[in-house]
Amino acid sequence: MASYPVEIRRCQHIKTSGAQCGSPALRNDKDKLCYYHKHNRLAAAELYLDGDRYCDSQIMIPPFEDAHSIQMVLRHVVQLMLQKRINPKDAGLMLYALQIASGNLKQLQAEKPRPTQVVMDPEKVGETPIGMTPWSATGQGHDPDHDSDEEEEWEGEGGEEEAVKQENEAEKSPAPPPSAEELYGAMTPKERREMRDKIEEEGLIDPIAVDNYYKFDHPDPVLLVLAQQCAERDRKQQSECANSQTAGA
Repeated sequence: MASYPVEIRRCQHIKTSGAQCGSPALRNDKDKLCYYHKHNRLAAAELYLDGDRYCDSQIMIPPFEDAHSIQMVLRHVVQLMLQKRINPKDAGLMLYALQIASGNLKQLQAEKPRPTQVVMDPEKVGETPIGMTPWSATGQGHDPDHDSDEEEEWEGEGGEEEAVKQENEAEKSPAPPPSAEELYGAMTPKERREMRDKIEEEGLIDPIAVDNYYKFDHPDPVLLVLAQQCAERDRKQQSECANSQTAGA
């Protein structure tokens, strides 16, 4: 485990999971936060319904730095949906954004800097030549053990070799099929309009649902049909998997 000088203050940001940030705090910051959490903090987003000019409610948006923060926002969105305090279209876009953030977590972990690479004094970055870190002036220009506490949290007991093994296994495993939200998000407005007309002509959905979408901002019938198709696809795959396991036994 790496050890660092006691005069280097630790960022006092507490993550959604309850863990403290492991980066050094900015030298002259009264809040004692690191550079990242100084510029990415818990913020309130106002929600408006049906074009009203007054704020109906708020949702707290933490920095999407781990699975716990994404899970917290997901719970808030579901709660607002059940209470009918958020526009269904806005909720769908938020859920899609959370899905993207969740997919980016692995890349964020891979690019996480060691504490000695984190800037503590932005005004002195010009004094850090190539090959040295912001800590070089203190005589602590490198990590004593090469592995910081933050890296140990996500690498697990197996260390770097275990992380590489897990990454290779993830690459070999087939990617999950796209969800209804992903399919809907990939469609152009023209494709959605054409599909909306098609499902209405073929009677795949109640025409009232189409009218409600245009008049009252109800969920897009295209998304509803895609959700039905994806659910049927998943049931079929589970059935085929169960049959193959029974035959193998």
